[in-house]
Formats: sequence, C-alpha cells, structure tokens
Amino acid sequence: MGAIIEVIHCATTGLTAAENHIMTKGKVYGKAGSLGLQKVLIAAKLGGSDVTVAGESAPHDKFPLGVLPAYEGEKLLFGAESIAAHVAGVKDNAGFPELVQWLVWAERELLPNVLGYVLPSISAAKVDDKTLNSYREELFAQLKQFNQLLLDRTYLVGERLSIADVCVAVDLIPAFQHVLVDNKRKEYQNVTRWFRTIIAQKDVHQVVGDVQLAKEVAKFCKNKYDQLQSQHAAKPSKQQDKKKEDKPAKEQPKKKEKDDDDDMGDEPVEKAPAKDPFADMPKANFNFDEFKKVYSNEDTATKALPYFWDHFDAANMSIWKCTYKFPQDLTLSFMACNLISGMMQRLEKLNKNAFASMILFGTDNNLQIGGVWVFRGHQLAFELSPDWQVDYESYAWEKLDVSNDANKKLVNEYFLWEGDFEGKKFNQGKIFK
Repeated sequence: MGAIIEVIHCATTGLTAAENHIMTKGKVYGKAGSLGLQKVLIAAKLGGSDVTVAGESAPHDKFPLGVLPAYEGEKLLFGAESIAAHVAGVKDNAGFPELVQWLVWAERELLPNVLGYVLPSISAAKVDDKTLNSYREELFAQLKQFNQLLLDRTYLVGERLSIADVCVAVDLIPAFQHVLVDNKRKEYQNVTRWFRTIIAQKDVHQVVGDVQLAKEVAKFCKNKYDQLQSQHAAKPSKQQDKKKEDKPAKEQPKKKEKDDDDDMGDEPVEKAPAKDPFADMPKANFNFDEFKKVYSNEDTATKALPYFWDHFDAANMSIWKCTYKFPQDLTLSFMACNLISGMMQRLEKLNKNAFASMILFGTDNNLQIGGVWVFRGHQLAFELSPDWQVDYESYAWEKLDVSNDANKKLVNEYFLWEGDFEGKKFNQGKIFK
C-alpha cells in the first residue's frame, strides 16, 4: 500500500494503509513514455493497484472523447490525474482539496509552460522567438514562486509522498532534462532539491528511470525540426491515407514540343501579373474593410454583428463553416494555434475579400478546430487560386444558408466567441481580417 493513502486517508481513520485500501485492478491505454502514462503507473505502484498497459489506443465505444490515458476497470476513467487518484486509492476527505489544487495547477498552469518552452527548444515544434520567450519567462516566474513555497517543505501535501508530488515532478521532467541547466538549478535550489527527492523514490524511479539533468540549454535546430517533420509525414494517419486515395491524381501537363523557330530559352521569361481571382465577380454591396474596422474597434454584440447582417449581400457573398478533418493529430493547444496561424499567414492576399473566425475547442489531447468564413462570391474562395490551397483540404467545408436561424446563430457565436458551439467547449480563437 502506498504512502499516498497514509497521508490523506489513514490520518483521518487511524487505520493502516493495508486495512483501508482495496486493491484496484484494470488496464490503461496511453502512449508509451508519455508523461500521463508515467503518472498513472507510478500512482498504481503507490496504491498497490494491479494496472497493465493495454496499448496506445483506447476502444472508441468506451472512450468516445479520445482522451489519453484512459482506464478500464471497475470504472471507466480518462485523464492522467483522475486515473492516478483512483489507482492510488485517494479518498475524498480532509486532505483531498489540498491534493487536487496541485493536480490542477500542474495540468493547467505548469505543464503548458514547460512544453511551450521545451518542445521548440528540442525542435519538436516551431514557434517565433516572441512566443518562446513568453513561455520561458512564465515558466521561470512560476518556478520562482514554487521555489519560495518549497523553502520549508519536503513534500507538497503533508509529510509523505503523494500523487501531488508525483504529478508535478513528472510534468517538470522535460524542463530538467533540456532547459534547466546548472545555474538555473542553483537559482531554484528548493525546487531542485524537492525534484531530486521525488524522482529518487523507488516507485517513481522504477517508472521514469534515471533522469539526466541538462548540461546546456537545448536550442531550436531547423535541420532537426525538418527531420522530425519528415518522419511524421512518412507515417500518415489512416484519415490522411484515405484522403490521398480519394483525391484523383492530377494529370501531368504535356510538354510543349520545340519549334524550329523557338529561341533557346536562355533568357528568363518575365511572368505576367497574376489575375485577381475576384476580378470577374459582381461587386458585392459589402465593404469588408469597413466591417473589419467596426469589428476591431466596436462592441461585437451591439455594433459589429448588427453592421454585418444589415450590410450582408446574400446575392454576391457566401458564408462557409469548416471543421478540421484530423482532430486525432491535435495534441497541445499552442501547436494547434500555430496550425491556424500558419494557414492565415499563407492567405494574406485573400484578406481584401474575406473575413473569418477560427476557434480551437477542447483541451490538450482532446482538441478540435472549427471556423466560419465569409467570402465575396458563392464559390469556396480557396479553389480560385493555387496559392490558397495549402491548408484548405485539411478541413471539411459546408456552405451555410443564412436564412436558416440555426446557421445565423452559429455565425453569431463564432464572431462573438460566446455560445454553446453545438456542444463544444471554447478554448481560444483567431480572426482572419
């Protein structure tokens, strides 16, 4: 029986851990080596539970949300923290709220900043310097406060090891491995002392092994990033495979046979200016620039939305809803946001004739992207130019009939970033304007 029960359960009952805990037995699904799976396996050891790893994919009929890790036993549970609490035998009593606060802090506040700083540094993700610096500064600010709090503590809850220690320490492993070098470890000496204490515990060490502390700060390497991206591309998901099968092969253009009168082609041929894809369309009685000014500077509900619907030209404009086809590939929120930002950056020449609100829904490892786009004309604008087609095929597109009240409500919600969103939970949004 693990120490976690003794600290938050036995203290209130006066019984030993063995007398209080009925061993749980079940199987867990999760990605090998992931932080979440490590938390569950350590917690199982602390609680004396019999937990086996059943694979990296959980059965969809039992876990339709697709969140990993997932646990199948006397209960169906998803999420590392909830599973860890269960298999460790945590009970809802006097010590429970204090423990929960650490689990929530680690998951919502600490881990996003750890990964936001570490993943780009080890070339697993690509972000701009400003974003990277923001994650780094926020992480160091959190560690400074955490370091002060640990000044007179050995463990986070009570006087013995708990899953609060386990979850927070596991979330810090990537930072200690890649960016917290010697001078930073000295600066946050209480955090370092506590971290080394936790990972040296027998049950923890058996799962995470020897943690090699960083000797130098990892830095982004474009070659390594490209290599990782190519490795990922070499193993497409089933949905991506199907997309390729469904897409008809484009015919190769026939080579023009040289005329005897043709020159040798030594001099570069000057390209004619690209034709505006909207040039032949009737001009809509809607000024995108004016609407964007109202949307940016005025209240959305009382000013921007009334302006939009009052000026909307249904004869010469269209509204489209999009949904990302491969949500299983979305893991971290900031990486999904980079996906949206990258799409918008590649569409700069479209902005005179379009407006969009793209929204990220859900939480890490359970994300979805949706959007509402407004175009001049009734054709899906991405199809008008090859320069605009890099990203759009990754989305399913539906033209909305805005005379339908439900569709109009949907547009309002996407513009407001408020509403029920057909049951999806708002995370954050980006505007194309």
